[in-house]
Amino acid sequence: MEWLDSLHDKHTAKVLRSMDLLEEFGPGIGMPHVENITENIRCLRTKQGSNIFRVLFFTLVDQRLILLSGFTKKTPKTPPAEIERAIGYRNDFLEQQKRKKKGSDGNE
Repeated sequence: MEWLDSLHDKHTAKVLRSMDLLEEFGPGIGMPHVENITENIRCLRTKQGSNIFRVLFFTLVDQRLILLSGFTKKTPKTPPAEIERAIGYRNDFLEQQKRKKKGSDGNE
């Protein structure tokens, strides 16, 4: 994730710690760590001092967590463009999974 690589080391460490909590406890950990954004998109929330970071993700049927995008939050509400980007990434991912499954079934 380019965004994560662009952060200051201590900010990266804090976001990675939040990701570890998400992996350990799952999205059911709830607030203040996880927030529902739309029906299918959730947000991992991280704060380091006055800096606010968000990672948008979704959960597959088999309980795998798919991280979609991350950003540094600078406005009170999650920017609609970030939500739309995450929805697009989710749709792309699911379409790729369908094509893979269709190809592995021999039904090309």
